[in-house]
This record gives sequence, C-alpha cells and structure tokens, in this order.
Amino acid sequence: MEREAVTVNRRRTLMAVLGAVVALTALMACLMGCAPQAKPAASDSGDAATEESADPMAGQPVNWTMESDCATCHTVEAESATDAACPQDVAHEAEDITCVQCHTQEDVLTTEHADVKFGDKPASKATVDTVDPATCISCHGDLAEVAALTADSTALTDDKGTTVNPHERPAGAKHEENPATCTDCHNNHSKDLPKDAMKYCAQCHHRGVFECGTCHELRDRETA
Repeated sequence: MEREAVTVNRRRTLMAVLGAVVALTALMACLMGCAPQAKPAASDSGDAATEESADPMAGQPVNWTMESDCATCHTVEAESATDAACPQDVAHEAEDITCVQCHTQEDVLTTEHADVKFGDKPASKATVDTVDPATCISCHGDLAEVAALTADSTALTDDKGTTVNPHERPAGAKHEENPATCTDCHNNHSKDLPKDAMKYCAQCHHRGVFECGTCHELRDRETA
C-alpha cells in the first residue's frame, strides 16, 4: 500500500511540474508577442528591393553622339517604323535607312541633346529642323522629278473638288516668296500625310479652296 501511495504522489508531482512548465511557456509566448517590435534597418529587404529597381544611370549625362541609339528615348518614332499606318517610315525601314541619314544636322542635334540625362522623361518628337531638304532630294529627286511621279495624285483636293499636284505648285508671288520644303508637308512618322499637307496649305488657303481672292475680294476704288 505504501508503494502505491508513493507512486501516486510521484505521478501527481510530475503532472504538477508539467502543468507549471506549460503555463510558464504560454505566459512567455504571450509577453513576447505583445512586446514592441524593432523597426527594420535601412538595409532590410524592402529598401534593398527599391535600390535594385532604381536606375543606377539615372541623372547621368547621356553624352549623345551621331552613333547613339535614338530608339532608347524616341520610342514613338521607333514604333512608327513597324506601323503599317506610317507607310513612309515603314518604307524607309525596309531600305535600312537610319535616323541620322535623314536627321543630318549634327550641330542642331548636339545642342538639343546637350542637357539630356538618363531617366529624363522620354522624348516624343524629333525636330524636323534637323532634316536637310537636300538629303531628301539626294534620294527622291528634285521637285520636278517628284512632281512627275505624283501627277495623278488626289491627295490635295479642296472643298470645291479642285485637285492639285502636291509637288507642282502654281506660279504666283506668294508661292515664290514662300517656297515649300519637304518637311513642310512630310513627317516620316506621321499616320496621315494628306492631312499634314492640307494643314500646310491651309495657312493661306484657310477656306479650303485652292484659289486666290476667296477671302478678301479685290475691288477697284474710286479716287478723289
């Protein structure tokens, strides 16, 4: 009987000890969970990811030259080279014509790119001032040669149905005083060449009529 009593007491003591250990463990876990957590150090994974995503070249000068890849910044123009809606650019691309073969004015381009830095807002346009009309003529021929090719063109038709050859402007003082250049009408990256050309004509023919005297009729005045 005495042995049984001792065994029972040992079991009770062991159970009490185990219960105390479990209770103490639970208490410690609770205290640790409620304790304020230390803020992540500046070098933790969040900041590291931000540093990795940042452009390491941002703010650095581009140091543009005539050999630079224009498509890096001029993304709109680069896309037009494969856009069927821009037949002029697609045709030039098919002939492997590079940007600087048309945009030949290196002095102007150098000035335009002087302060450009990596990370700047992407450029949307390449100025036509850098295209020398002589460059166009060297491939496409002079105005008379091109006019012969567009004799049947109906691209320029006014509101009265009058059609003119876009490369053969009628003789006249205003036309002679303001000779047109290729880039006045032609934008290699445009999706609507006829509209561009009509905009140029509309600077003078702003009623959509290819005639003189349709805005302010000339009348003889009596003199005293």
